[in-house]
Amino acid sequence: MRPPARVSNRPSKRCLGSPGFFLLLLACALTLAGARASGAQDVADRKALVARMREAALSYANQLQDFICMQVTTRSADRSGSGKHWKRLEVQEQELSYVAHKENYKLLRVDGHSVEPEKRIKPGYARSSGEFGTALKEIFDPKANAEFTWDHEETTNLNRLCAFRYQVPQASSAWIITADSDKLIVGHHGLVYADCETGSVLRLQIESEPASVTRRGKQVAVGFQLDVRYGPTMIGSKDFLLPQSAVEIAPFGKTLTKAEIQFKDYRKFRVDTRIMVNEQEGKSGTTPKPQN
Repeated sequence: MRPPARVSNRPSKRCLGSPGFFLLLLACALTLAGARASGAQDVADRKALVARMREAALSYANQLQDFICMQVTTRSADRSGSGKHWKRLEVQEQELSYVAHKENYKLLRVDGHSVEPEKRIKPGYARSSGEFGTALKEIFDPKANAEFTWDHEETTNLNRLCAFRYQVPQASSAWIITADSDKLIVGHHGLVYADCETGSVLRLQIESEPASVTRRGKQVAVGFQLDVRYGPTMIGSKDFLLPQSAVEIAPFGKTLTKAEIQFKDYRKFRVDTRIMVNEQEGKSGTTPKPQN
């Protein structure tokens, strides 16, 4: 009986020296080089996109013309802190005017009532402003020293969106949380969604870093989460990118307060433009007729 033949794991000299083997090595090397070049190009493209996003964000407020709109805010509270047991507090209707790059608010009705509406607001978190450029500046201002990291790309019905994660440290943040008489500067992080071509920001998701205030000798957690969506809006004869909706959630200890906001009826601001409220009919209108 013959002994079993030995099987060697070493490639044969014939195989190593064959043209096919060297062609395979060359193809692998070219593929690796191409992948590295593509990766480097992706990094360069994303840095250029962040630069376009910063340029668009910092010039955003200056490009807005004076306007007026209706802001409807539905506030709810969850005392369990779970975010699953919301109880409505009230619905506020406000006239929001943006004049000389400043936001002004006038409370018109609460739960449909226009007589002394401020007395109908229940205790709880009062929503802060910032959808019209402040939030963008807090992220993209060079002084914020924000770090951007690529996250993903997605496609909507109208746009191809590029999403970046960002982080602003507390040391360079200008975002202030106000809790009674306490004012805290907090760092924040989140996601920025922008048009992949133009760099125009179409959505912001912001969350503050953990913070607390002292009440009765105990530390009470405070903070905020903000989600703003922007969309094209015609004012007069020009198209502007303006907030369409926003959701803000603020914890105070175990209590969460949520503000769900809708912006509507954008129109050009005029000195004689005002919103009329009819208590009996429960309708709002304008007089004189606003410009479209």
